[in-house]
Order: sequence, then C-alpha cells, then structure tokens
Amino acid sequence: MHRRSAAIVAVLALLTGLVLATVSAAPAQARQRPCWERVIDDWLDDGTINATYSIRCYQQALKNMNEDLRDYSGAGDAIDAALQAALRGGSATGGTPSGTTGGATGESGPAGSTDPNRRPTIAAPTRSPYQVALGHLGTTSSDSIPIPLLVLAGLGSLLLVSAGGLAAHKRLAARKPPAG
Repeated sequence: MHRRSAAIVAVLALLTGLVLATVSAAPAQARQRPCWERVIDDWLDDGTINATYSIRCYQQALKNMNEDLRDYSGAGDAIDAALQAALRGGSATGGTPSGTTGGATGESGPAGSTDPNRRPTIAAPTRSPYQVALGHLGTTSSDSIPIPLLVLAGLGSLLLVSAGGLAAHKRLAARKPPAG
C-alpha cells in the first residue's frame, strides 16, 4: 500500500511538472517577435543581414516592409539578395536565425568551418552621413514612426499655429478704434 501511494505521488509530481513547464513556456513563445520583423531589425541594426533566416521569413519581410524603408533605403535590396542566396542553396530551414560566430565577415557557422553551404553575410553599401544621423534618432526599429511623418506633423503644427496667430491679429485689429 505504501509503494502504491508513493508511485501515485511520483506520477502526480511528474504531471504537475509537465503542466507547469508547458504553461511557463507558452508566454515566452507568445512574446517572441515574428521572424520577418527579426529580419528587418537585423538589417536596421547595422545595414547588413548577419544571420540566416528561412525563405518564408525573407518573403514575409519583403511583403510587410513599410514603404519608407522600401523606398528610401537599401533594406529591400539586401533582404532580396539574402532571399536569392537562400534559394540558391543557403540554409532555408527553421524560422529562427542561426548562431553566427564568424569574425568580421559575419559568416554563419563556426569560424574556420569548411561547410559548403556556408554563405557570407550580404553587406549593404556604406551608410551616408544622413543615414547615420537618422540611425541616431531612434528610428532603428521596424515599428518606429517614420521620419517623413514626423516632419509633416511638425510642419502641419507650424501652419496651424501661424494661422491661429493671423486670425487673432485680425480680430484684435478689428476691435481697435480707428485713430483719428
């Protein structure tokens, strides 16, 4: 009888541990960002795609990239080049980036590896001073507010303030009695 109750307690403890492990792992998976955002953020980090992602991630990144990033940067070209390299035979499995330990070249895989599927990192052209300045403004995330939108909001506010000032000046001038 004592062995039976010990076995039941052990089974219940094992089931409780499995349930707790499953419940605690679910929020971590829910917080993980979509792979296409990780691709864009990888490019935004330093103008290169340093990790290897699945073909699906590259395709979704191209599809979901905002217009400003597509039109005013080389992100679309770099992601497209990485997609083409993956289609030619690069690593196209999984949805998470592989670890990169290659030195300054950013090659995937262990440093000095002779793996024929290893590909060098796709580098973007050197960044202009304008791009460097924009990078320092804190707009280096795929979900940040685009700079042209901020400029337009500032100009719109300036126009509204000046229009209000002109209207107030007109009212004050109409109230003033004529000099005479």
